[in-house]
Amino acid sequence: MWIAETSDGNRIAATRDLEPGAYQCPMCQSPVVLKRGQKVAAHFAHAPDSSCPASEAESWRHLMAKQVLVEELTAIGWKARPEIVHLAHGRRVDVGLKAPDEQGVMRYIAIEIQDSAIQVDTMKDRIARDRRIGYHATVWLFTSHRAAALLAAQPEHEVRVPDEMVWVANRYGQGVQIIDPQAREMWVATLGAIRRPGESREWYTPDGDLTGVDYPGRRLRKTKHVALCRGGFVLALAPGKFGDRYSIVFTDA
Repeated sequence: MWIAETSDGNRIAATRDLEPGAYQCPMCQSPVVLKRGQKVAAHFAHAPDSSCPASEAESWRHLMAKQVLVEELTAIGWKARPEIVHLAHGRRVDVGLKAPDEQGVMRYIAIEIQDSAIQVDTMKDRIARDRRIGYHATVWLFTSHRAAALLAAQPEHEVRVPDEMVWVANRYGQGVQIIDPQAREMWVATLGAIRRPGESREWYTPDGDLTGVDYPGRRLRKTKHVALCRGGFVLALAPGKFGDRYSIVFTDA
């Protein structure tokens, strides 16, 4: 967890320069401890037996990605805040953003960062909660660690793509968006379909009759070709699908 509250209710970000003190979780209000190790990103930690949803362990890449994203979006002039808590919905958004649409109307965007595997049903649940909260769109970013196989893909090579990334690419139609927090770079991986041709097999029965079977061609569901292009930290809003008001893509212009 990157953001905690002070005793007077103010939000404060974990840094290595921050002094230990009385900090509490914005979601469960229980005390949290500042961790300032040299090998991991500064963060706040719950007690080991905590049942708070915000107590889930986060990698240093996840914490760094939130920080980089907020800094880059703020530098552009948009209002971005990390770890926004919605207690009534049991939801903590990694980064919340206010961005203007084509008419200049401010829209609320929830950005989720994934550094580890996640179930598609969990993603659907978070999107449903975001709609009830009032967000106009939910964006999924995968870290360069989680999407390492996509970033390393060569043209025409076949890549086994995790379920959640295939689902994101199919749902939003804008590829898989990837953030490299150390390089402060964004990438978009477009997934290309792979089809296996059909085939026929023949053999003779014990009676000497020729018989056989035809296997139809098929499209592979998880194995894809991957094409990479550089993204950026500028958001473009497009009409959504499947009930989403908007679909969001990060571009470099």
